[in-house]
Amino acid sequence: MLEKYASLLSADAADYRSIIKKIETSGFTGLHFDVMDGHFVKNFAFSPYIIKSLRKLTALIFNVHLEIQEPGEFLEIFIDAGADIITIHPAATKTAERDLKFLRAKNIKTSIALDPEIEVNDILKYLPLSDNVIVMTVYPGFGHQKIIDKSLKKISELKSWIIKSGADITISVDGSINDQTADMAIEQGADILIYGSSIFS
Repeated sequence: MLEKYASLLSADAADYRSIIKKIETSGFTGLHFDVMDGHFVKNFAFSPYIIKSLRKLTALIFNVHLEIQEPGEFLEIFIDAGADIITIHPAATKTAERDLKFLRAKNIKTSIALDPEIEVNDILKYLPLSDNVIVMTVYPGFGHQKIIDKSLKKISELKSWIIKSGADITISVDGSINDQTADMAIEQGADILIYGSSIFS
């Protein structure tokens, strides 16, 4: 069944409480947090303390997307903040397999991000340790970007691998999701759509 998550990166931080209440009644099943440290991407967003505060407001699923260097150093603090799913970028660390195993040992859903310049073949070795893959259809770091069409093709490529292998892995799509691009992502095999600026503009 298709799910929808709302990314709060483009939301008004002064109004998170009422925004989350609206999200809860609008068919969304989760919240997406783009955590940025100014190094892996040139932007800053969402400390674990903010996430922990928002965790008190809702039972929605929290996917904490670590767009940071060496995410393994910070897994514990984001688990404590209330993450249900933690997404890492294998390109941002030399310990991706160890990090994914650590998350599974902590009963946290594992997720890896597939950046626009990364091919599906480059992440296959991580899939046995992953519960989810986020296909990035824009470059991580900022909202309001135009969708990169070639990234959409990776959804169907991933879906084909998952079906053939019998793996229990969901595919999320993050980046410039709106009414039009959502249909394109669904057609390619997306399971979860992550909406951002299109719902907060």
